[in-house]
Amino acid sequence: MPSPKVAIIVIAHSVRGELERCFGSIRDHAGMPVQVVLVDNASTDDTLEWVAREHPEVEVVERGHNIGEAARNDGLPLVRAPFTMFLDSDAALTPGALPAMVEALEENPAWGLVGPKLVYDDGTLQQSCRRFPPRLLPLLRRPPLDRWFEDGQAVRRHLMLDDRLDSTRPVLYLIGACHLFRSSLGRAAAPFDPKVFFGWSDADWCLRIRDAGGEVVYLPEVEVIHSYRRASRKRPVSRVAWRQLRAHFRFQLRYLRRRSELAALSEEFDRQAAATS
Repeated sequence: MPSPKVAIIVIAHSVRGELERCFGSIRDHAGMPVQVVLVDNASTDDTLEWVAREHPEVEVVERGHNIGEAARNDGLPLVRAPFTMFLDSDAALTPGALPAMVEALEENPAWGLVGPKLVYDDGTLQQSCRRFPPRLLPLLRRPPLDRWFEDGQAVRRHLMLDDRLDSTRPVLYLIGACHLFRSSLGRAAAPFDPKVFFGWSDADWCLRIRDAGGEVVYLPEVEVIHSYRRASRKRPVSRVAWRQLRAHFRFQLRYLRRRSELAALSEEFDRQAAATS
């Protein structure tokens, strides 16, 4: 077998149906030699049996209990490719997406991480670029406050709804459904915070990659499908919502002293994008 060009790390907990589409898209659309690593977060369905039977090429790490997004820490040491992709189980590659993302990193040595345009299952655009988040963002975007604030200036600015996002540009961070980054920078940026089960690890990861020396860049010409559950908004009073809220304030505390710096950096990226549009 040729050496893999990209290591694709997927984490999952009892979502065999999602993995069928996800792994199928890798098989059909990767377009290059890849190493696929599944970190199974103690699934209670037949995920492990199905993977062993239908995808023997996948390297599986079995966890004894579910630790959420920090399970990516178990996949990173297995990487033996120059590039690594985090791909959510509810995401799917499209034809040409992975080769285009790899080419973008190869042609731009200063870029450390790239993310594609994400679309929902029906093909509509999913806003995936972000500026630094307001302190009360999770409360503003959940019922019942979302009826007044979801379309307000603070939320719209964070989601970059004031930008057309139709050209390649640097951004502060991208939601984590599909990140491709240099494995060397991933080793420098790791590990994920083991105290964060769900939420804000994508923002933290992008900032860590930037701190390790690589720009974070949005590639709207590349498309990846992402179903995007938004479980915390569907169940605003739930364990998953509490975990996401706790992760948000942990993130805010971690970057408290850099808040002004990172907000200014977002503005600088906006100026760069305007100058080249």
